[in-house]
Amino acid sequence: MNSLFVQNATLSDILQTILTFIYFLAHQIGLGIVKVIQSIFTGRTFPISIIDSLGFLIILTLFIFLIGISKRIAWIIVGVGWILLFIGILLIIFKIG
Repeated sequence: MNSLFVQNATLSDILQTILTFIYFLAHQIGLGIVKVIQSIFTGRTFPISIIDSLGFLIILTLFIFLIGISKRIAWIIVGVGWILLFIGILLIIFKIG
């Protein structure tokens, strides 16, 4: 049976699998972007080394964007939590409800 995670897999094997997938993803994204650029600017050639760099830059940009969104969502959840806690304390103090 072929599986991504086999029972005897070490941490380094799992890490290598994950990093290989990230490299594959970056390469495919970079290749797609270069193909789009080449279709717009016909006759231009780009060095192969730019493909991986472009792909990794796009992955890092998306990662930073998602972290920014996650931080905003976390602050909203914390703010709502403080508001609900404050309302709960006021209800206990004034014996409302």
